[in-house]
Amino acid sequence: MLNFKKDEKLIELKEVCKKLKFKDLRTVIKWCKKMNIPIILRGKQKLTYRFLVDVELDKGIVKFLKSEYPESWTKMYQLYLDNDTLGFALASMENSA
Repeated sequence: MLNFKKDEKLIELKEVCKKLKFKDLRTVIKWCKKMNIPIILRGKQKLTYRFLVDVELDKGIVKFLKSEYPESWTKMYQLYLDNDTLGFALASMENSA
């Protein structure tokens, strides 16, 4: 039996709704379909892949980092993923110097 914890591969659409700050589950379903993210039905639960949701959410920051830091965007993205605000600030100052 699957146990759906936050660290697992699947995420309930209710959680995606909160993550995207949507009020209605139908909006999340439309968003998943638009982003081509599969919806999995398990009993009464509607689930999807946490990884694919995170990828879609990160596409915007990756696009921004590629345009702002073309030579070091991967380093900047890793700092973002690590939530290293000091490292990000220092690296962005190095890039602008």
